[in-house]
Amino acid sequence: MRTNLLDDVICEEVFKALKPAELELALAALNELEQRDQAIMRQWQMRIERADYECALAERRYAEVDPSNRLVATSLERRWNEALLHVDAVKAQAATFQSQKARVVTSEQKTKILALARDLPRLWRAPTTQSKDRKRMLRLVIRDITVEKLPEARQVALHVRWQGGDCSRTTVDLPRPIADRLRYSPHIVDHVRQLSNHLSDRQIVDALNQQSLRSSRNLPFTLAMIKWIRYRYGVPPACLTRPEEQTVQQLADRLAVSIHVVHYWIKHGTIEARQLDGRGPWWISVTDELELELRNRVRNSARIKRHHPHAQL
Repeated sequence: MRTNLLDDVICEEVFKALKPAELELALAALNELEQRDQAIMRQWQMRIERADYECALAERRYAEVDPSNRLVATSLERRWNEALLHVDAVKAQAATFQSQKARVVTSEQKTKILALARDLPRLWRAPTTQSKDRKRMLRLVIRDITVEKLPEARQVALHVRWQGGDCSRTTVDLPRPIADRLRYSPHIVDHVRQLSNHLSDRQIVDALNQQSLRSSRNLPFTLAMIKWIRYRYGVPPACLTRPEEQTVQQLADRLAVSIHVVHYWIKHGTIEARQLDGRGPWWISVTDELELELRNRVRNSARIKRHHPHAQL
């Protein structure tokens, strides 16, 4: 993921650098460099012409000297040789400069460069463009890239050295660790804690989704998420039972019958029971009058056996 993030940032930097407006400025600067190089080259040409003139003058003076005057002839010959060496040195320096100077860009080439800048994003994102082709494009404009990890921050700095010699620096925010991305915000945890004072887990799910709140993965809340929040952040469930309510097992023990008998009564509406989340254990409300009636039913029924855990109807 981190590699893809840096690749995307580098591509955006290339697109910005190769925008038509940026290229027009670069071409204008290139024109100025061409004009400067031409002016300097004219100066080198003048230096060559001057060296050639001085060399020709030294040659003529040597040719006109009296051979019998060996001392003067030797001195003039040495000056002629020095002039020849000076001509070669000036021409070599001019040739070196000419090989290093900026190339001349024709009008047709400039038009093609600007057209490529407009088409580059489309070519880059085209499904037919292969990874090796994208790398070649990058090598045309980027010399090298240095990645610097910034201290005390989840950031890196990209130092891009372009082929033209310029350098640019871009700061990139790194994604948070997976544990941080999955961690619920304090706002959500506090909200669940408050709702737990009077709602069941399923009711909390409905309440959060009705408020258009989302999980750490930007998904609607589920019952499993609420249970995870309770476990991870120590949110206790609300005590939603009523003082007079009892479990199936408790009622079965009170009447000395099987739990299957109690479930039979619940199914047929003989006793009143409810589930807090629409599922899970039943909570039963039995008045004194109803309990007396149930005891009489157990005592008078031939099908209900008392004190037998596996009694069947």
